[in-house]
Formats: sequence, C-alpha cells, structure tokens
Amino acid sequence: MTTLLFYVRTLAMKLLDVLQKYKFSAEVIEAVTQSGITDLYPPQAHAISQGVLDGASVLMSVPTAAGKTLIAELCMLKSVLHNGGRCLYIAPLKALASEKFEDFKKKYSSLGIEVGISIGDFDGEASRRSLNRYQILVATAEKVDSLLRSKAQWLINALTVVVLDEIHFINDGSRGPTLEILTARIKQMNPNVQFLALSATVKNAEEMAAWLKARLVQSSWRPIPLKEGVYFNETIQFDKYGTRLVREEAADDLSKITLDTLRGKGQVLIFVNSRRSAQAASRQVCPSVSITLKAEEKKALLLLAKEVAGPQASATKICRKLADVVTHGVAFHHAGLKPNQRKLIEDHFKRNLIKVICSTPTLAAGVNLPARRAVIRDCKRYESGLGMSFIPTSEYKQCAGRAGRPQYDEYGEAVLIAKSFSESQALFDRYIYADPEPVTSKLADEAALRTHVLASISAGYVHDVKGMFDFISHTFLAHQKQTPNLLELISRIFEFLEREKFIEKSGFHFFATAFGQCTSRLYIDPISSLTLRDGLKKFAQRRSHSAIGILHLLTCCPDSPRLNVGKSDFEEVETFASHHADDFVLTPGNDPLLEDLSFYLTTIKTSWMLSTWIEEEKEETICDQFGVGPGDVYRHTESAGWLLYAASVIAELFQLGKLSHSLEDLRRRISYGIKEELLELAQLRGVGRVRARNLYNKGFRNFADLKKSSAEEISQIPQIGKALAKEIMEQVSLPLIRKKRAAIFQSTAS
Repeated sequence: MTTLLFYVRTLAMKLLDVLQKYKFSAEVIEAVTQSGITDLYPPQAHAISQGVLDGASVLMSVPTAAGKTLIAELCMLKSVLHNGGRCLYIAPLKALASEKFEDFKKKYSSLGIEVGISIGDFDGEASRRSLNRYQILVATAEKVDSLLRSKAQWLINALTVVVLDEIHFINDGSRGPTLEILTARIKQMNPNVQFLALSATVKNAEEMAAWLKARLVQSSWRPIPLKEGVYFNETIQFDKYGTRLVREEAADDLSKITLDTLRGKGQVLIFVNSRRSAQAASRQVCPSVSITLKAEEKKALLLLAKEVAGPQASATKICRKLADVVTHGVAFHHAGLKPNQRKLIEDHFKRNLIKVICSTPTLAAGVNLPARRAVIRDCKRYESGLGMSFIPTSEYKQCAGRAGRPQYDEYGEAVLIAKSFSESQALFDRYIYADPEPVTSKLADEAALRTHVLASISAGYVHDVKGMFDFISHTFLAHQKQTPNLLELISRIFEFLEREKFIEKSGFHFFATAFGQCTSRLYIDPISSLTLRDGLKKFAQRRSHSAIGILHLLTCCPDSPRLNVGKSDFEEVETFASHHADDFVLTPGNDPLLEDLSFYLTTIKTSWMLSTWIEEEKEETICDQFGVGPGDVYRHTESAGWLLYAASVIAELFQLGKLSHSLEDLRRRISYGIKEELLELAQLRGVGRVRARNLYNKGFRNFADLKKSSAEEISQIPQIGKALAKEIMEQVSLPLIRKKRAAIFQSTAS
C-alpha cells in the first residue's frame, strides 16, 4: 500500500516544476521539454525524490522506455551548467554510444554544451588531448580504460557525473571485467563523483547499489503495459491479459503471428538463435509482410534495397539476400553484416519503412529499437560442449523489453512460440514467471585480471601486491566475496608478469618495464605480446618471412578472433597447413596451445582467410569459401590490422627494425585487401582495392604514372568516372597533401 500511495503521488510530478525548482534557465527548459514531455513517469519521480538532482548516486533498475536516460540528462545538465562539471556517459556498445551522442548533441549544442564521443579503442595522442574540451563525453568502457592506461588522470579528477548505461553488462564475460575495473578505478580516484547506473534487468539490484554506494530506484512500471504470452495452436495465451486468436491466412505460425501484428499497424522483432535462422526466418515471413505494403512503401524499399546491397561489383551473396528481403519490408540483422548495413536497417525500422527484423539476441542489447510485438521464436541455442541449451532468463527479458513503442502503441507484446501444450506451460515457468539471473562479476578470470593488473602497474596506480589487492577491494568481485583465494591469484599474476619481464622490482615496489608499458598502451593481452615478441624473434633468426607466416602468428594471439572449423573443413584446412608449414614459426611442436588440434586448425583457417583477402579475392568468394559474412571479414581484418601495428611497435622495441617495414606494408595490405603492388595507388582517397586494380591493369602503377595522364583519360577506366578522376589528379599533384595523408595513416591504428 505504501508503494502504491507513493506512485499515486509521484504520478502528478511535473517536469516543468522540477526544472524550475532546480533553477534551470528558460533555454534549458525549452531544450528539455521540446519533445513534448510534461509529466514525469513514476520511476523518474522516484529518482528525483531520492536526490538524484542533489548529487546522490542512484541505480535505476527500470524497464526499457521508462525514462532512465532523461534522468541521466538532467543530472548532466545540472552539473555542467550549474557547477561547471564534466560528465562521462559510458555505453557498452559503439552503436549505442553513437546513438546517445547524436541525441545529446542535437538537444544540447544550442546551450553551448560541448558534447564529444570517443569509441575508437586506440586513438592517437592528439585525439586524446582534444577530449579535454568536452563537457559531456560519450564513450565505451574500453575507450575510457585506454585513456586511463595513458595516465589521463585529468579525465577522472574533473569528473562530477558518471553514467553507467546498461550496468548489467558487468555480467558479460568479454566486456564485463573492463567495465568493472573502470568503475572501481573511478570510485577509488574520485570518491566524490556521482554515479548514475542504468539497467532494465538486474535481479540483485540491491547488491549492485550497495557496491556503488548508490540509492536504489527499482520498478516494474512501464509507460505502456507489456503483455507476455506463449503462442500455440493459433492462440496466444497471455499471463494476465487473456488470450488472442491468430487466424491469419499464412503458411506457418511465424508468418501468422507477423501478419496479425502488421494488420494492427504494429512492427515486429523476431529473435532467433543463429545467423542462418535469422536469414531463413526473414525469407519465411516475406510473403505475409509484402501484402500489407502500400505502393509508395514498395518504391521506397526498392531504393533502400539498392543502398543496402551496395555497389554491384562488390555485393556479396549475403548483401543480395538482405536486399531481396528488404524489398518486402523485412530485414535480418546479425554480426555478419557490415556496420553501415546494420545502421540502415535500424534507421528505416525506426521510420516504419521496414516492418519486421529477424535477429539474433544481440540486437536486444543494442540501440533503442522497440516494436509492437517481440517474438522470441528460439529459446534454445547451440553451446559448444553442451549441445542445445536454454537461453538465460535475462536474455529473454532483454528481448521482451523491446516490445511496445511508447509513441505509437497502447501496449507491447512479448510472445514465445511453443511446439506443444506442455512446452507452453514450461515456457511460462522458465521465462515469464521467472526472475532474471543475478549479475555476477567476471573479473576472477585470470586472463582478464592479468591484463588489468599490468595496466594498473604501468599507469602507476599500484606498485605492489598489497596495493593491487586494495584496489581490487573496490570492485564488484570483492563486494560479492566470490573468490576466497583472490590474494593468491593476484600474487601469481605478479610472479608471471615479473618472470616474463613485463614488470621489474625495485626495492619493495614494482614498475612496468618498457615492454610492459608498451603492452598496456597497445591494449592487448600480455600473452599476445609474448606471442608476438617470440614469433618476431624467430622470424628475425630465420632472416626470411612470408605474409602467411606473419598472419598465422597474429591468429595465435588471444586478442585475435578465430573462425570456427567444422568437420567438413578439416581436410582442406589441414592441406593448407601442410602446404605452408615452412612459413609458420609457431607449431604444435613448439607451442603448447597449438597441441590442441581444434585450436590449431582455427588459427590456420583464420590466417588462410586473411591471406585470401590480401590476394584480392572477391569478398563474395571469401564469404562463401569460409562461411562468413561481410561483417566478419571487416571484424577480422580490423583486428589483424591492430595486431600488425602492435607487432611493428614490439619489433622496434626489441630492435627488430628490419621487420617493421614488412609489418607496416602488410598492415596496409590488410586495411585495403590488396597485393603489395597496389600499396601506393590504394592510398588515394575514393579509390580502394577494386579501382586500384583497375588503374594498375591499365598501366597506372604509381603516382608518377598518374601525373603523366589526364583526368579525362583516367575517367575512362571502369568504376572511376569524371568526378573521381578529377579528385585523383588533384591528390597526385599535391605532394604536401600526400605527405600529410601518409603521416596520418602511419599514426592511425587500423
């Protein structure tokens, strides 16, 4: 009853009253209220009553679309405009950070607030210094962590507000340790900073709030109701809202559910368990979606499909498949797509041109993309070593939370699909009635802790085991008391780092060696540094090396993503390995990790794909041959480019300078996907791998050859055209610009 009375009172809280109470100027009031918001939602009012605008740290565990971001914005505005503060908005994903940056900049630049973004993991020193001018900086945790490794203490010292968006990402085995270490570092270095942690799915919110020394705002309130139910036999049985018959004329259950939503003027997100399923499901629902489209929508979708596919010469099979379903108002969405394709899909779904997206669950953790109905078709997915396993309840809750568009819908629906009546009852118990799993620290992983211990010593934050243990006491790991032998683990990591010469002892204190400092600045695992150091020394002793040999060295590093190897791949991959055995410096005979045949073959297959890329094979052929998408090629080449940069820095450090030039050339080849002969031409802005090859084949081997020609002659070459030909001639005729561009290229990593 007390809670009910509280919400009755807070429902009447007006945004204008709050802004006036805290003495925001008329300009700020106009900027904040221009979206039409007048009344604060109950969770927002609760946060205000908890003192969030008086400087109190708050954790908001509140459903999607219940107004968490507005509270964060008000905190930042008050701090910047009233107290001259600096605010840091940490988002877990680059796409989410970009979305927030664009939103904040659009709203608040007119107030004279400098809003910046930093999502590249490895920006140069000049870029780091320029960040100092921003009053609101939106960044990923990895970016802020890299700044702190470069001793950017100015950032932490000046902070007044830190927003931790999607704080439950601490539970993520990959990104969680960095977010947790970063939060602990800020807590330790600036204990007066105000934290505002945001999440929709935290079961143990009290525990997290206690760790942050924050007040808790926890609510299940949503601006529109969420109906959760299970579909079986043409009926959706909802938890609290009765049943809905789905009697559409369609070929299958998924299409019936989709058509039922579209006829009610809603949009649909369909979550499945794999990329292949996302593509298949998108084709499956196309006929049902297509019949609902208006003539003008079909025309707009044809234009969008061409943009999604990209240039015909470089369009892959996946690009064409995506373009095909887009013409029907449908899209699939997964990590195998290029970033620009994913953004086009997201933007046009928001505009209601694309009606249905079939996606892997990663979309649920990304940008704000609500729909009338979220259909969770697959509740199981394949887990290595376990077979088909149920997805976590928290994952279902994230997907379900996407249901409901506050501006358009009176309710949202999250629908699971059952194959039998008994399964439908089980799905209610496992997902709809269940709480999400508690968030737990993943920092006890030795690989993660090893990296952050070295970073702490290198940046001068700690100098001994006790200091590191004291710092770790600020983490969620220590708060949860889940690792009783933590001191022993930290001691073992110190011993490893000293033995491998990342750190050295002077008196009672440890300091990073040049190798340790280099590794920390490069933002790579110490094991990756050791792998590169030892491999490069072996190449130097041989006095010869090949591109394939170096690429294989990269794929043996923990920081390298690797391709999966199926049983059908074994023979071809092993054949490739035997053909290039003399190129490799790391083998099962001299590297314990490679004794695992499965792991060894993943390194071979990945280096094979990368070598195919730099031999100028068509992207479509690479995708077909290796079973990957264009986005995978991009991700692998980006990673290889950074590791090549790291290798060149390590080569210089250990006086292996003769290798540095080869490593730099190979990095540029990876960047463009070209053979060595195209290195000069590919640097031209607007050219790229295909046009560079066309120029070369017509006799233009370098800038000197181009300077002897004319824009008219160059424009006759396939895929060049008059405008680009003119730009090419301008570039090759300005040596100063060429030098400047080369310098920028040299200083920019991947």
